[in-house]
Amino acid sequence: MSRLGALSLAGGVMLVSACGGGASAPTTLAVEATGSGKESKVKAPGSIEGGLVEFEFKNSTKQPQDAQLIRTEGNHSVGEVLKIVGGQEGGPIPDWLQDGGGVGETPPGKTHSATQNLAAGKYYLVASSEEGKPATAAIEVKGGSEGELPKTSASITAREYTFETSGLKSGRNEVLFRNAGQQLHHVVGLPLLPGKTLDEVKKFVGETGQGGRPSGPPPFDEKGGFSTTVLDGGVEQVTDLDLKPGRYALICFIQDRTGGPPHVMKGMVTEVDVK
Repeated sequence: MSRLGALSLAGGVMLVSACGGGASAPTTLAVEATGSGKESKVKAPGSIEGGLVEFEFKNSTKQPQDAQLIRTEGNHSVGEVLKIVGGQEGGPIPDWLQDGGGVGETPPGKTHSATQNLAAGKYYLVASSEEGKPATAAIEVKGGSEGELPKTSASITAREYTFETSGLKSGRNEVLFRNAGQQLHHVVGLPLLPGKTLDEVKKFVGETGQGGRPSGPPPFDEKGGFSTTVLDGGVEQVTDLDLKPGRYALICFIQDRTGGPPHVMKGMVTEVDVK
């Protein structure tokens, strides 16, 4: 499940209860990533009220970070979670690990957010970047009232093994990201270079995923893309995405729960033109 780990988070956290607006007003969970490399830290409350939660993630580090919530069923340690998250690519993902959402990749100095309903249970907040060891915190989510997600004009729906998009535009987008499938999914958006195709993307990913050397340079801009958090089947959230105009390859790098190749190798790559 290393693709999940490669898109994880780091941070420091404070919790503020939302006030006003009635029972369905979301709880605000404000998270800040601090430190770098081996000094990355994550600070979180021991418990929060569940239901509708607005998760705000401020990245105060010098590396892109994301904030991944992972819910576990039964008595499982953070070590067990990290063994799966950072383990062998293509390995099985046990049923006791239920992805809880969170905030996707956030550039240094920026704040991104996501609003979703969190079920009661035991969660781990996993903090990592491309450098250093992941930092973690345990959070117990208690009760809370589910609420309606904010209305949006843009959406991305993931299912086996495709994406459907609507209303994406350049600039700041509030996007409904929905996993309508049975497997875990996320979205990695890679800007296609002029003249490049999805077939070239699949070829490049296949070559690098097998541990070999690609036959040429990447057909996409490696630093100009975006990614969402990973969502379990049936879960949805509203999150913000900053998009530049151009053609994007939307890709899922997660494998099935039984293990196997990343979903991109099963055809889960879609082109979208952002204007």
